[in-house]
Amino acid sequence: MPPSENLIMAAKEMFPEPSFLECGFGELEHKVIAREVCCLCGSCIAFCPRIAQKESRPALVEYDPLCGLCYAYCPRTFLDMSAIEEKIYGRTRDAGEALGIHRKASAAKALPLATAAQDGGVVTALLTHALDSGTIDCAVVTGRNNKWEPVPIVATTAEEIAAAAGTKYTISPSVTGVQMAMDQGFSKIGFVGTPCQIQALRKVQFLEEPYQFGQDKIALLVGLFCMENFQYDLLMEGLVEKTFGMKPEDVVKFQISKGMFKAQAKDCEKEVPLSETDPFVWKGCGPCFDFASELADISVGSVGSPAGWSTVLVRTDMGEALFEGAQAAGKIESKAATGKGMALCSKLAGEKAARFQKNVEEMAASGITFDVLR
Repeated sequence: MPPSENLIMAAKEMFPEPSFLECGFGELEHKVIAREVCCLCGSCIAFCPRIAQKESRPALVEYDPLCGLCYAYCPRTFLDMSAIEEKIYGRTRDAGEALGIHRKASAAKALPLATAAQDGGVVTALLTHALDSGTIDCAVVTGRNNKWEPVPIVATTAEEIAAAAGTKYTISPSVTGVQMAMDQGFSKIGFVGTPCQIQALRKVQFLEEPYQFGQDKIALLVGLFCMENFQYDLLMEGLVEKTFGMKPEDVVKFQISKGMFKAQAKDCEKEVPLSETDPFVWKGCGPCFDFASELADISVGSVGSPAGWSTVLVRTDMGEALFEGAQAAGKIESKAATGKGMALCSKLAGEKAARFQKNVEEMAASGITFDVLR
C-alpha cells in the first residue's frame, strides 16, 4: 500500500468521519423545515456560520459543504432519548415516569420575588445563584424588545437576568445565544429554555460526532415546562391587536392560567380561552412529546404549585447542587410538591405525549417520518 494511503487510513482511524457527511442543509430543508416540523430552536443557526434566520425559518446563506453538522444536531431529524438518558442519568426512564427522570419534586419561590418574574421567580434566583457561586460565568436567557419580540441575551449580572424574567410565549431561536456566549469568550455557560432547545443542546453535548466547537463550555441547562408555543406575527396580529384591541408595546405581561390566555396592560386585562389560541400555535410544536424538559439539569414550571410558586424537578448532580445551594444561600424557599400538583403535571405531560403520537401518525400517513426513540 502506498505511503499516502497509509496516512489516509491512519487519519480515518484517529479522526472519525461525521455520521451524516452527505446530509447537508438540503436534507434538513426537505425533512424538517419544508415539512413544518422545525421547532426553531436555533441550533443549526448557532453552530453553522452558513445558516441564518430569514422570515422565521433557518435559511442557507452560503455554500453548503455537506458537512452534516446541521442535520446531526437538529432535534427534529432524529432523537434517541434513551441513549441521551443513559449518558445523563445512567438509565432510561420507566413507563411510569411521565415527567422524565428526576430525584426530587418541589414547590419553590424566590426570596425576595423578582417583580418581573412570571410565577415564583425561581429561574431568576437559580441563575443568579449559579453566577454568584461560580457554577456559570454567564447565563443565556431570552429577553424581549418593547414589541415583545424575543431576543437571546448573554447575561452576566443578576440585574441582567432579572430584566429578562417572564415568559415571552413566542418561538425564539434562543440556542443562538450559546454561540454568542462562546464568541464572547465565556467557558461556563448556563442556558434556560424550552424542551426542544434542551434536546438540541443535549445532542450537541453527547452525540458522538467529530465536531468540536465549544460544546464542553455548556455547563448548566435549566428547562422550562412547555405545552406549546406561538408564532410571533400570528399571535400579535391575530390575537393581541385584532381580538384584544391592544398594541404589543402596551402589553405588560402575558400569562396562561386556569385554561385562559391573558394579556395585561397598565389599565386593563384581556383574556380568551386557551383553545381559541390554536390558530396562532407554531406548527413545529406538534411533533413534540416533552412537557417538562426531561433532559435538563433542573426543570421549572408554574403548573402543579400554588399561585406565586413554581414546580421544580431536580434531575442531575448539577441541578441538585444548584437547588440546594440556592436554598442555603437564602435565594429560594421550597416545600415538597403535593401529590395533587404532581398528578396535574403528569396529566398534562400525558396529554402532550398523546398529541405527539397523533401528530406522528398523521404525518406518517402523509409520508412524513419523525425518528424518536424512547
